Amino acid sequence: MGSSLAGSTLAEYHQNTVEYKAINCRKHSAVLTDFGAVGDGKTSNTKAFEEAIKTLSKYAPDGGAQLIVPAGKWLTGSFNLTSHFTLFLHKDAVLLASQVYMDLSYLIFKKNLLHEAYYHDGSHII
Repeated sequence: MGSSLAGSTLAEYHQNTVEYKAINCRKHSAVLTDFGAVGDGKTSNTKAFEEAIKTLSKYAPDGGAQLIVPAGKWLTGSFNLTSHFTLFLHKDAVLLASQVYMDLSYLIFKKNLLHEAYYHDGSHII
């Protein structure tokens, strides 16, 4: 996981220098680029968002977590947020909806009352 903002109101990150002056509302945090995301407006970041949310959701019982999206153009398909989670967008961050059908959602298969989700390439999400 990435750098933590716990106990501070200002954080700087090496790759995209994010100044975060708002009140820190979560005990744990990370930057989207820590999960391999690229804010060039061309690279799909759906898996990076999913992995970040999955990783940070583990901190819900311990004060929650926030994901910081730095300045850039972040192409992504759909993703689900979770409880005790803050998605913080830098003022120059733009989320771009993917126009590729397979990026827009993942398939959910129901087996014996258990849900399993897969990306379009067959890799397992849940």
